[in-house]
Amino acid sequence: MTAAERLLDVLQAAGIDTLFGLPGSTEAALLEAVRDRDFRYVLALHEGVAVSMADGYGRVGGRPGAVGLHTSVGTLNGLSQMMNALRDGSPVLVTAGHKDRAVLSEEGFCALPELLAAVRAVTKWAHQSLSADAVATDVAHALRVATAPPAGPVYLAVPEDFLGAETADSAGAAAALVTAPRVTAVASPQSVRAAVDRLVAAERPVLVVGSAARQAWPEVEELSRRCGLAVLHAQFTDLGDLQVPTSDPSYLGMYGEDRAPLEGCDLVVAAGCRVFYPFSDAQRPKLPEGAALVHLHDDPAEVGRVVRADVGLLGDVRSGLAALLAELAGRDVDQDLLARRTARVVALAARRREAKAAERAAAAGASPLRIEELAEVLGGVLPEDAVVVDEAVRSSRPLLRHLGTDPGQLLLRSTGGALGWGTPAAIGAKLAAPDRAVVAVIGDGSFQFSVQALWSAVQQSAAVTVLVLDNGGYLAVKRAIEGHLGVAHDLSRHPGTEIPGIDHGGIARGYGARSLSATDGESLRKAVTEGLESDRVTVVHVPVAQVRP
Repeated sequence: MTAAERLLDVLQAAGIDTLFGLPGSTEAALLEAVRDRDFRYVLALHEGVAVSMADGYGRVGGRPGAVGLHTSVGTLNGLSQMMNALRDGSPVLVTAGHKDRAVLSEEGFCALPELLAAVRAVTKWAHQSLSADAVATDVAHALRVATAPPAGPVYLAVPEDFLGAETADSAGAAAALVTAPRVTAVASPQSVRAAVDRLVAAERPVLVVGSAARQAWPEVEELSRRCGLAVLHAQFTDLGDLQVPTSDPSYLGMYGEDRAPLEGCDLVVAAGCRVFYPFSDAQRPKLPEGAALVHLHDDPAEVGRVVRADVGLLGDVRSGLAALLAELAGRDVDQDLLARRTARVVALAARRREAKAAERAAAAGASPLRIEELAEVLGGVLPEDAVVVDEAVRSSRPLLRHLGTDPGQLLLRSTGGALGWGTPAAIGAKLAAPDRAVVAVIGDGSFQFSVQALWSAVQQSAAVTVLVLDNGGYLAVKRAIEGHLGVAHDLSRHPGTEIPGIDHGGIARGYGARSLSATDGESLRKAVTEGLESDRVTVVHVPVAQVRP
């Protein structure tokens, strides 16, 4: 067997049956190995698309997404989406068929001596196989690193002459590595006790839930109920996965979205989020004055990184929350204090509902369509197990504020900052879970970064519904210029902010997708419903109002 065949053996042992890629001549042996077995190859038309599809596939499928790129040039095209995967803790295995050793030794065509150095900046681990026999164990090690907490992308380059070479039978030992039980870090009992000491004594505690709290909703819900906690999502720039259903009565929005939940707050319990991860120094979230911080995370580099943690809990987030609950079971919680906490959360939740209802009422029937109404319409037609992928950029804040999500639904975002992630990530999610409805909500600028992903979806019969929110350009840039000028709204035209003259629907049809349009709430409801009921990729062009600061 060749090293390429051994590579696929290890992937299959890890439960991976799909390889996303954009190959070149150096991957010939790998492509032939794929053809000879029951293994799905998803061809992309850009390397960033391939990486993002693998990202979405991994997040929804519960196993790493695997990507095959072409030498140095393909790798460099995929780097920005590897950064997204790193920021979001997505376990993605990126492989590259590199030039053969003779070409590399002479720095010939596509050779780049510092390739691994470039990749290491945006991955957990990057390596080039040193022999054909080592390829299988290298892949196994890469997969274990990708899935070990904190999860993230890894990279393995394999020279062309290795991929096609016959190898010793190392795949069995390599497969044993990837199927071995995972080691889970657990917070120390002393830290757990110290955290609960603060939790039972605080007057106005809040629980902030971040993306690293994946699969921990049952523990979050129980902790909130037993302790009368207000529950917030992590701040906007650190929110990759929404772990808390926004329909939950204890949910009060994103950290910093509303001042009221943090007024008088004396304890912040941060579970699975970075504290605090700023978009800019001027918009840096802060710990309430006088509040203590209990910080639970599976990444030691994040615990107390920016704000000193009064109690640091290092370990798996779900296990850490379960440990807090177990410790609480043996404690007496003051019932009057619990009643005050609960009453405050109920009052704040009612105030939030009233404010949102007023915002939606003000937005109803507006032309162009406002995001508040769009979110309400979308939430009303989503199936109970829907996956929503958000890359609406400037429209994301009101979308997340007004889009209702229930237990069983999943909302994915990216915090890395590289545009073009959303559409291919939605396609990867659909390929991982073909029976779930997948809707992508994408800004018009972001859509054009990776519009060619639609072709891959059509070829794979991945029936995603993509809403293209057209506000006429790069609104985030426009708002940054207004901030620089110190004005609320500038009617002047600025370079680099407008992208007129694009027929988004026509481009979608060119790749084989269905194209619809919606200009108001009723036509949007009809278009999304048609998309959800279709067995084809559906792109819905939606002109929307520009979101104000």
